[in-house]
Amino acid sequence: MRSIEDPAREAARLAALHRLDLLDSPAEAEFDDLVALARAATGAEIALVSLIDADRQWFKARSGLTVSETPRSAAFCDHAVRAAAALVVPDAAADARFADNPLVLGAPFIRFYAGAPIFTPDGHAIGTVCAIDSRPRQDFRGLPALEALARQASALIELRRLSHRDAQQRDALARELDRLWTLAHDLILLCDLEGRVIAANPAWAEVFGAIPADAPIFMRDFLVDPAQRPRLEGIADGTAFPITLDYRGHDGMVRTISWTLRREGAMIYAIGRDDTALRAAERELVQAQRMESLGQLTGGIAHDFNNLLTIVIGNLDIARRRLAGGDLGRVERALGEAGEGAARAATLTQRLLAFARRQRLAPRAIAPAVLLADMRPLIERAILETATLDMVVEDGAWPIQADAGQLENSILNLAVNARDAMAGLGPVARLTIGAANQHVGGEEAARHGVAPGDYLRITVADTGAGMTREVLERAFEPFFTTKGIGRGTGLGLSQVDGFVRQSGGFVTIDTTPGAGTLVHLWLPRSPVAPDPAAPPPSQAAAQGEAPRGLCVMVVEDNDSLRQLAVETLRDAGYRVIEAHDGRAALSLFKRQAVPPTLVLSDVMMPGLDGFSLAEEIRRRAPATEVVLMSGYAGVDGPQPAAERVALTKPFTPADLLACVRAALAGKTVPPAPLTGVPQG
Repeated sequence: MRSIEDPAREAARLAALHRLDLLDSPAEAEFDDLVALARAATGAEIALVSLIDADRQWFKARSGLTVSETPRSAAFCDHAVRAAAALVVPDAAADARFADNPLVLGAPFIRFYAGAPIFTPDGHAIGTVCAIDSRPRQDFRGLPALEALARQASALIELRRLSHRDAQQRDALARELDRLWTLAHDLILLCDLEGRVIAANPAWAEVFGAIPADAPIFMRDFLVDPAQRPRLEGIADGTAFPITLDYRGHDGMVRTISWTLRREGAMIYAIGRDDTALRAAERELVQAQRMESLGQLTGGIAHDFNNLLTIVIGNLDIARRRLAGGDLGRVERALGEAGEGAARAATLTQRLLAFARRQRLAPRAIAPAVLLADMRPLIERAILETATLDMVVEDGAWPIQADAGQLENSILNLAVNARDAMAGLGPVARLTIGAANQHVGGEEAARHGVAPGDYLRITVADTGAGMTREVLERAFEPFFTTKGIGRGTGLGLSQVDGFVRQSGGFVTIDTTPGAGTLVHLWLPRSPVAPDPAAPPPSQAAAQGEAPRGLCVMVVEDNDSLRQLAVETLRDAGYRVIEAHDGRAALSLFKRQAVPPTLVLSDVMMPGLDGFSLAEEIRRRAPATEVVLMSGYAGVDGPQPAAERVALTKPFTPADLLACVRAALAGKTVPPAPLTGVPQG
């Protein structure tokens, strides 16, 4: 170990001493206790905690001595510090090192000295705990006690340093917190469980004004809707609670504040961010995205409908010209092409309604195993032997409540997409359709916007090319397609998603580029079991012949459509009366000696709509059947007369007759003739 005389070591020792901020510090009881113990343990007249500075020794604590420091050149303790070891001088007058020392020759007339060095944690001797007498002592046994007290002094000095450091850090942190409190743009708030504001930072005052000194204010005082007041007492102790609320500021402006509230006992600590501008920007972005989607949607609709209208108009023109020339074969083909184009337009409309979740559904309990087994031949024909088909239905698969026709159409649509994705793969192409029971918990249900509970998951899986992340993000957009021109409308997945959403479920996709795609349809479990004896609605509607002679009233504000319905029904043998709107229909109905057996009415009409007309008719003639027809996707609300049958436009004459036959099943010819109208 190097000598203390080494200038570098001495400089390091002095630096360590000065970092402690002990020199010239006020008296401290803990150090005073050390010198009291030192006197008691050694029986000495004087005890000191001495610190050796560059040119002096200064006493942090002293007992039996009045002076607070002496020159370092006269200090006995300096010898112990230099040696970094305990020092005992039995008789200073007989020791050549100290015989002429002014502290020996004068006050306090030292004859005996014993000192143990005090070390810092990094090994620097900065002073001593020492005992001094004015008489020699040859038999001294108190050195171990002094060494123990020196170690306690070292520990006490280190504890003091750490305490001071922590206090400085706390003070610095407090200053930073004060600075944050003052400068933060976020609202920082302290309130009680009633919402009474106890303290708030300046950001609060900028939004809500200064807190008055003479009256309490509450957070709820500023709510736009007081009913939204959060129950602060309901927040669990020690937990954070996020909430976003609208407030009215002191300037009258409505502000959206997103809070994080944390309860600690009877107090609430809150930080609120003014998200007014952010929410406005989000709304603008959503509106821009809606307009972009609307532009894409209308562009796609216009493109497809223009194509279909061109087919219809062109073929009708060909039929008219060929009819004049007597080419009846070509007329028939042209009319067939026109009819096919119109049917495709109707299909496109239904897909748009499915995408918008506004199509009319006929849900019933469905056994998935039966439905998929019935669909197997249809799917096999659709994939044209381009892939191996597997169907895996879990034992005990739950029934679901859905429109069977729309569900079949959705599964078939996904199967065709899978077929196209596996084109050219050969023997490795495999299409798997399965059904399995799944429970959807609260967190997952909230993520998909459905109610938690039991769901049947129908999966259509392929081994095709899969989707990239960019394609997956746009998979449900209407008119978005990766297929070539003329090979797809881009409405398939959006139609499937719309139907499943309208049925109370949701759709998820698992896909990896190059590793295939799995599309999952999650449909809620049916509370009732399927009726195996019940025929499909379409089949039931088509059964039986038209009961000839029954009277039907047709109410439609579109003259051409009304004439089509009237002519179709008269050709089928019905007696028909007609009205051009709801009010005229009600007036005509009142004039009949015997009410019509059935009223076929449009929904959206000026003056009196179909729903209101149906209520009036049911009130006057409960036995009269009412069938509502509509081509408007926005028909919502109660439908008191649409329990039996709803006819969706566009429809064919065959659809119309099947609907009327189903509604009139079991009705008899009225006993008296109609009055006041021409008969058909």
